[in-house]
Amino acid sequence: MLISDSDKLILETRDTKTKEVFFHCNNAINGGKIFSDLQLDEKFWLGIETVYRDIIYFHKIPKPDLPGHKEIIAFDIASQKILWQNNELTFLFAYNNKVYGFQQGFEERYFSALDYLNGELIEDIGTEYKTINTLRSKAESEKDWSAYIYPKIFVAEENNLKINEAIQTQIKNLEIEGEVEYNFYGDLLLFNFHSKVFEGGFVNKFCTFNLTTDKVVLSEILNANTASLFTDSFFVYKNLLFLLREKNEVIVYKLE
Repeated sequence: MLISDSDKLILETRDTKTKEVFFHCNNAINGGKIFSDLQLDEKFWLGIETVYRDIIYFHKIPKPDLPGHKEIIAFDIASQKILWQNNELTFLFAYNNKVYGFQQGFEERYFSALDYLNGELIEDIGTEYKTINTLRSKAESEKDWSAYIYPKIFVAEENNLKINEAIQTQIKNLEIEGEVEYNFYGDLLLFNFHSKVFEGGFVNKFCTFNLTTDKVVLSEILNANTASLFTDSFFVYKNLLFLLREKNEVIVYKLE
């Protein structure tokens, strides 16, 4: 799941039985559908590298038992068409209107910079990995994450009594497994936890607690019966709360 700079929400769903992958795109702010159930020529061994300036960059997977990526496929969200494809390079990162990739040699990697819109070669960087590392560090440092709020691990000793009491109202008398994750949006306390229902089975629950009114304003079961402890089951983007439910559903609430 990715959100573009223009508030496009891109989702990937994968069916391991039929070996098909589908891609979906909605307006994150108003929920409007842009496209759904998109498939490319490769039906399964395909994934998303990133979304940059409303272009989705896909990669292929060489073999089921190999984790590496190959090829670059640039797909334009607006036109819903493939703009260009490079079968020789593997994607590294996008920065300053360029896509950086590499071709694996016998011992070294050979780097190139392509125009992000048309895929034409802008610069042959050769084996200058120090140049690539510097550019990648700049690209990462200049990303703006200020619109996002992500969960963090709750530690009772690091929080005041009111926050501890709010969380305790929901977890008391439960056998909590793993960490409680939490964060804030204004006066809203957002938190997520797992409780054991039987050996090897857990319930994953999310709550929103208004610290001003001392009331629960939202309670959602994200996983009714799971054998795994899911982390990062929620996040906030701008004034939108995103919940990940049952591994195949995204719920979005507007926070006011």
